[in-house]
Parts: sequence; structure tokens; C-alpha cells
Amino acid sequence: KMEKLLKYSLSPQLVPLISILLLLTEFILVPVILWKIPYTEIDWKAYMQEVEGFLSGTTDYNQLKGDTGPLVYPAGFVYIYSIFYMLTEKGTDLDLAQHMFAVLYLINLVIVLRIYSKLAK
Repeated sequence: KMEKLLKYSLSPQLVPLISILLLLTEFILVPVILWKIPYTEIDWKAYMQEVEGFLSGTTDYNQLKGDTGPLVYPAGFVYIYSIFYMLTEKGTDLDLAQHMFAVLYLINLVIVLRIYSKLAK
């Protein structure tokens, strides 16, 4: 019975339904998590310090540093996080930053699950 259930649950025809259920779950859970779970600092402050150095005119990677050490990400990271820096009042509006990342996460999830659904046909 378990083998039959597993085979059925992995059926390509179920991918769209499973995708919809996952999206609904995420669209409910993400706001609840943002509301209930306090912000945990990981590297945001360091990223903003690195970006601040870049926006101040420093382009030498040896000079771009944050609390966690030197900048190790490529220029694309610096450009994208520069936008976050500007939109979040120099990285100080953590609530806005979390909501922006939540939206980006959900958009990414929609795209990935849409691709899975198209491939399952």
C-alpha cells in the first residue's frame, strides 16, 4: 500500500495541485512567520556595511569590509544590495527588508513551481 501511495504522490499529473497547495501554505505561513518570529541578525548588518563602503566610492575589494570580515561576494551582489540599502533607509528599516525578501521568496517559489508544473505535462 505504501508503494502505491508513493507512486501516486509522485505522479506528474499531481504536480500542479501540489504546487497550488504549497503556494497557499507559503502565502499563509510567510506573513505569520514575519509577524510572530522576531528578527534574527545573521549578516544583514555586515552586508550593509560592505555596500556602504562601495556607495561611498570604494571599489577595491580589499577595502570593502563588514563586521563579519571582507566582502567575498561578486559585484552583482553589491549592486543588488545597494538597492536594498537605499530602499531600507541605509539598511535600518529591517521590517521593510524582511518584507522585501518575503516577496522575492514568494515570487521565486511561484516561478519554480510553475516550471515544475510545465515540465510535468
